[in-house]
Amino acid sequence: MQITPFHISIGADEQGGFVLYAFTASQNIAIPIDIPEYLIQSGVRLLQPTHTELLGDATELGRELGAVIFPEAIRDMLISQARTAQNNNGRLQIQIQIAVPELAALPWEWAVIDGTRQWAPAINDDYAVVRLSSINEPAPPILVDGPLRVLMLVPPDQTPQFSMIHTMLQSEISARRISVSIIEVHTLADIEQALSQKIYHVVHFVGDVFLNADHLIRIAFGSEIDVFELNDLLTQFPDIGLICVTMAASGEPQIRAMPQIFAALLMSKTINAAITFSGISRPDTIVRFAATCYNAIIEDVPLDLAVTRGRRALTSGRRDVNWGLAQLRIVPGTERLFVFDIPNDPWSWVRATLAVVGIAAAIIGAILLGRLLSGQSILMPNLPTITQPTSTPKP
Repeated sequence: MQITPFHISIGADEQGGFVLYAFTASQNIAIPIDIPEYLIQSGVRLLQPTHTELLGDATELGRELGAVIFPEAIRDMLISQARTAQNNNGRLQIQIQIAVPELAALPWEWAVIDGTRQWAPAINDDYAVVRLSSINEPAPPILVDGPLRVLMLVPPDQTPQFSMIHTMLQSEISARRISVSIIEVHTLADIEQALSQKIYHVVHFVGDVFLNADHLIRIAFGSEIDVFELNDLLTQFPDIGLICVTMAASGEPQIRAMPQIFAALLMSKTINAAITFSGISRPDTIVRFAATCYNAIIEDVPLDLAVTRGRRALTSGRRDVNWGLAQLRIVPGTERLFVFDIPNDPWSWVRATLAVVGIAAAIIGAILLGRLLSGQSILMPNLPTITQPTSTPKP
């Protein structure tokens, strides 16, 4: 299904105001907009070291963000383009790229559109929402020979909080379609050792991401790890196509900008996509999202729709408002991260052997029947020896 990009950006004009831009291949709009001062100041605070914004009323926040980024003219253009894409057997992809740092820090994925009914593009398959990376050229998809291998890196003594992902993906793991390893991290050397032992395609970090007093962005496990040191390490492993960065804590969800900045800095010429939570969530929320998203990926669902499924998995309860935290950042032009090889069938060699036996039996039968009908003496022909399997193959 062909993707029709719907690009949205916010910039500043010469008078210090803000301009909202929306463009597709066939239509462009530029609209001066007013952004409430409290939203701007919230974004400014989110860029400060270790600052966290309490979520508060997520429904109201969604309305406020939606009023800014989806005014009536943009909404009408969006719906029109979505219908056109659908008529052409395609779909829309909303691509957000905001040049004003304090505005980029805000969780725009929560934005909802008010009209005859209220709806959120970020949980709708017809309006997948992504953020664009500054990297220009996407890398080719990575061939996955065997299961999709996911490495989940967690702080010391936190494995039990995330082990539920094995239960949620039990059937997929049993079918060898996905493999999830959970490793407790103390230092950067632990990550390097884990990556060196196996091939991994997805690396999921669960740690405290923060900006320190020296304005260095780091993630804390047993110790602090600098984002650029981590980036240098990840680029040594070209099979990694996706990274995920989340922060876990008990209590109510909170908004924090540092995880999305950290994730963006981990992208490279080989890592085309980053999934992050723009805030802090409970471990069970992170696991539910991750299991849903990774399961969609191994079903060969496009990545933006896999993230959309993950968000929808977080909308099941009235009080569960975490869905707007999930954010996907991609390199422009990225459609597929992985190409899945046809899985090896452990029983295929038995079926092949039985097929050969069946063909040989048919040949012998035809020869015997022909000689019987012609009145010739029945003599067994010299046929190649067929060796039957003597052991059961390992699954």
